[in-house]
Amino acid sequence: MKGGFTRLAGLGMVVALAVTACGGVDTGGSSSTGGSPDAAKQELTVTAFAGAWGELFKKSFVEPFERDTGAKVNLVYGANAEWLTKLRAAGGKNPPFDVIAFTPDASLPAASAGLLQPLATDGLAHFKELDPVLAGKSAYDGKQYGVPLTTGSTGLLYRTDKIKTPPADWADIFDKQYCGHVALPPLTYNPGLEFFSALVTSQGGRLSDPAAVDRAFDKLATLKGCVSSFPANAGNAATVIENGDAWIMPFWDGRAFAMAQAGSPIGFTYPKSGPVGALTSYFVAAGTQKSDLANKFLDHLTAAQNQKPFAEGTWYAAGNDSISYSEPFEQKVKHGPDVFKKFIWVDYAVATPKLNEWQQRWNQIFG
Repeated sequence: MKGGFTRLAGLGMVVALAVTACGGVDTGGSSSTGGSPDAAKQELTVTAFAGAWGELFKKSFVEPFERDTGAKVNLVYGANAEWLTKLRAAGGKNPPFDVIAFTPDASLPAASAGLLQPLATDGLAHFKELDPVLAGKSAYDGKQYGVPLTTGSTGLLYRTDKIKTPPADWADIFDKQYCGHVALPPLTYNPGLEFFSALVTSQGGRLSDPAAVDRAFDKLATLKGCVSSFPANAGNAATVIENGDAWIMPFWDGRAFAMAQAGSPIGFTYPKSGPVGALTSYFVAAGTQKSDLANKFLDHLTAAQNQKPFAEGTWYAAGNDSISYSEPFEQKVKHGPDVFKKFIWVDYAVATPKLNEWQQRWNQIFG
């Protein structure tokens, strides 16, 4: 989304994900944010997505931060919607969290409502190392609000034992040979809206163009009777693929590679007309009394030596461009400024107000 927030990424990880911490790189890391007597007396409340994602987040970022500063981090596990609701209830005063993970569907309305604090980027030790495309996706109205953690790519996840010729582009999901074996997330679940955005874009349109949206719904209607399941969360998505109910599904690269690493017959295609960016960023809550400590946490969060094990453990590209990844990661995950520039990014400024209407149209097609 131009000039606004776009960040998607993957919400949580499959519980069965084999998450292992990998070696870091010595970039000076967070040494500039060393402990102090004041920090040692403080506590910071930070949100993290539940499951294996959150466990690896704790190991990669929280434990080094606590060790280096002496401060205590209270992790609140959950997801976007509940955190945004609680921030709205606080109204920018005494927020329940100091540092929050958001996807763009939540970060844009949060920033618009004054619930997030603009960042003084010149005071962040690693901001210049962050990918400019990803950093720009957590800026709003000319101000930087967030720092990118990782970005996934929504493409086509498929069963390699059922599909011998890998799909090449988004249109391949409509191939009649897959009829009866397609999993299609609803628009109210991030991969579903990301797929719909890709469908609009791959036909030469934009979400802001009603005629382009109509064409995309007409195309979706050709899948009626061919969709075997409609997974509305990560657990259901993994289940329908693992048990063979579905052979192909729009989903995130990190999830696909993690399932394959765990031994499942799973492949992933980055569609040639462009995968969809799914960025996760971290933000500081407006009204927090712990801005200095929150910024120190962001320094740890954005340090290459901490982002590398998290990225490699989740199979999502990190926000810090200075990382030298392991060979298995490099072979599988597409990343870097040139890649991110070619991503399709959901225009949430358009999509969010229209989402209920679009989901109703989707329901009329698929019941």
